[in-house]
Amino acid sequence: MKKLPFEKSDLVVLLAIVATVVGVLVWGRSNPIDYASLDTSGITYPSGTVLEVISEDLEPTPYDESRYWGSQELRVRVNDGELAGQELQVHNEVSDTHNIICEAGTGVIIRLEMQEGLEPYYSIYNYNRSVGLLGLLAVFAALMIGIGRMKGLRSLIGLAFAIFLIACFLLPAFYHGYPVILVTVGVVLAITVSSMTLLNGWSAKTRVSILASMCGVVVAAAFYAIFSAVLHVGGYNMDAAEELIFLRQRAGFEVSDVLFTCVLIASLGAVLDMTMGVTSALFEMRQVHPAITQRELFRAGMEMGQDMTGTMCTTLILAFAGGAITTLLSLLTYGTAPFQLLNSDYLTLEVFQSLVGSLAVILSVPLASAFSAWALGRR
Repeated sequence: MKKLPFEKSDLVVLLAIVATVVGVLVWGRSNPIDYASLDTSGITYPSGTVLEVISEDLEPTPYDESRYWGSQELRVRVNDGELAGQELQVHNEVSDTHNIICEAGTGVIIRLEMQEGLEPYYSIYNYNRSVGLLGLLAVFAALMIGIGRMKGLRSLIGLAFAIFLIACFLLPAFYHGYPVILVTVGVVLAITVSSMTLLNGWSAKTRVSILASMCGVVVAAAFYAIFSAVLHVGGYNMDAAEELIFLRQRAGFEVSDVLFTCVLIASLGAVLDMTMGVTSALFEMRQVHPAITQRELFRAGMEMGQDMTGTMCTTLILAFAGGAITTLLSLLTYGTAPFQLLNSDYLTLEVFQSLVGSLAVILSVPLASAFSAWALGRR
């Protein structure tokens, strides 16, 4: 009889994921986000297609002839929303930062301002990138499944569930005043259990990996508490602090705890990867060498973790560094002194997040090695 691609434990996890998704959707429907810092009533963003460039006044910029300044008047067909099927004359202002050059057939997103008491105004918001993004997502999913087979499919399900929890539960929960730290730990635990169980079923290896991962998260939380106090950083130092303060006034959550969420979510993937890699290797080693001792298993895990730690921490730190390049360039254009930059909120937060996450990754190696050796020794 052909073996099914999913075990019974997998079906239990999938049912639990489905039940969680349904529960979150029901919760979200009964607790909608009904306030915002800006009044956007009467403003919509439907998709459209440019039918004709009625007129344009464009000239190349002096620093790059492929970019233009000026404006365009366009005839655009609205594809969805209240005005679906209608043709509108839309103004498109072209500048350095809004360099959206349209021609017949260009897919765009239209900003429709039809507020009561004001003359309707239509403008181009941006290119319609939906098809391109969906295509990129399809290629990503196809390669994950094509190369990873069932493991790739399981990983995709776990990743989709993680993104769903963050977008549909974690963020709305903050809006409704739920405790930031408790919600974050709960979401991290749910992501860890679902991801690990989907990959390897509810086995001893999975349980050890979950335990090591959660301990790694606790380590990250401990380092966060220590060094956030030493460096005097928190949610109030973040770029969006003003918006968070407004949200706190409405929802009542602690702004200072939001940075905790950022650190844990950013480091979680690396911690999961590290603990599963070490644990899987040690369980395989035990099968090949049944007589191996707990001490030898622990040493083997530490030796394997040395190479993995270097690459994983480099990956984590470079990910933060890559996201900071544009901001650092803009700060340097203001004549920011090196010592001033080093002690700025922005750079301190970037270094703080990357190093705290890296500390969790590093210490997850001895944790995974110790728990694996202990579990295999008992068996």
